[in-house]
Amino acid sequence: MELFSRYRAIVDDWDAFLEHLFKPQPKVLRVNRLKTWPEDVRRRLEGQGFRLEPYPFDPHIFRVVEEPFSPGLTLEHWLGFFYIQEAAAAIPVLALEPERGQHLLDLAAAPGGKTTQMAEILGDDGWVVANEPDGQRLQALRENLGRLGIARVAVVKGDGRRFPFGLPFDGVLVDVPCSAEGNIRKDPSVKEGPSPKGRRRLATLQRELLKKGLSLVKEGGRVVYATCTFAPEENEGVVDQVVREARGAVAIEEWPEHLPGMPGITSWQGEDFLPELQHTRRIYPHHLDSGGMYVARLQRLGPLPWHEPKQDLPLLEGDIQLAKEVAAEWARAFGIDPSLLEGYVAYPLGKEVGLSPLEAVPRFPGLISVGLPAFKRGEKGLRLLPQGAVHFLQGASTRVFHLELSDFLSLFEGRDLPLELPEEGDVLLRYRGFVVAVGRVQRGRLHLLWEGKRTRDLLALFEKEKGTA
Repeated sequence: MELFSRYRAIVDDWDAFLEHLFKPQPKVLRVNRLKTWPEDVRRRLEGQGFRLEPYPFDPHIFRVVEEPFSPGLTLEHWLGFFYIQEAAAAIPVLALEPERGQHLLDLAAAPGGKTTQMAEILGDDGWVVANEPDGQRLQALRENLGRLGIARVAVVKGDGRRFPFGLPFDGVLVDVPCSAEGNIRKDPSVKEGPSPKGRRRLATLQRELLKKGLSLVKEGGRVVYATCTFAPEENEGVVDQVVREARGAVAIEEWPEHLPGMPGITSWQGEDFLPELQHTRRIYPHHLDSGGMYVARLQRLGPLPWHEPKQDLPLLEGDIQLAKEVAAEWARAFGIDPSLLEGYVAYPLGKEVGLSPLEAVPRFPGLISVGLPAFKRGEKGLRLLPQGAVHFLQGASTRVFHLELSDFLSLFEGRDLPLELPEEGDVLLRYRGFVVAVGRVQRGRLHLLWEGKRTRDLLALFEKEKGTA
């Protein structure tokens, strides 16, 4: 409580703030418009006993009012029909206002909620670069990109402060590491708060990331700065200092009227900020019954005073021939229309092969993957991955088998099922009408192909199904 008492003078309703700060946070779903539409998700979930209410600022975002069990344990979630994301966390991307055809950068992307939200809005025109320095968080980012079927994305592992200045982006999201006070409803450990030295260190990092984001956006482009803390030192204080250092090359944009939040502050503990900071927004837990956020919209107007050496990044072209070979093989093996992958190219990076409509991308240092993972390369050739099967092969007509819950549970327990096929190899496994997994037939036996957390999440879904049957 002592940590938050210093904010009493800048919170619009102190009693409501405290009431929401320490009570459980409702779940919020963001519908993946690349795969379905809000009415379909609402119908499916309410048919299972959920009750959803849409938020007024975006019809794709629902508050879960009643839940018989976690929505993360539904087949719809596993198939990527929606992403579980608190309401406040959806605001930064809505403030960025992505437009079709744009090139966007998420400078600190994990676990992927905002990256996938940007890609969903872009639809089938434009692309996103998702940068993340932390290897463990990078894995969560890639899992979410795969689950939601995001193919117009390049994933980069690197320190955002050193992201190469070579490709000017139309928009950049700078969602910085922070003291995370706004996350207390889901992480009580943040109530301790950082030391004054730790907060100063965070503010330094935040300023560096924001300046880098402004360097990477084209003139006339937009940068959105976001934190999940209430601290002015990490919010208005950071934006104020960077805008002043820009010497007229950066402007604070007005806030869209349809988006929630209260105006940013223009002074704090005897320090005056730029008056334009009233156009930034503070979102407190009682505003949306969510966590806390701070969001600022900035526009780059001209050359920046800090030096950014331009780097010439060579292009990495996708492999058109490999994509055609994959399409032909899928048509032969699974009976799909060979034009399914028309316009796609393949990107073999590391052990994985991604499929993407992006013909070429800059060869960023630390480039991890491009597109949707479809295969993994091994000693025995290419192995089909569940991400690719779920996204591309729902319309398969051959080598696809419907299994009951008991069959899947047997496979998860390591008990192979009898299945004779003229040709051994990969097969697709359906559950309740959807391809959900990949199996392999050898010597008349079917076994499940494991793929790390993705398969463990499927097992959790089946265990829930068993418990509610």
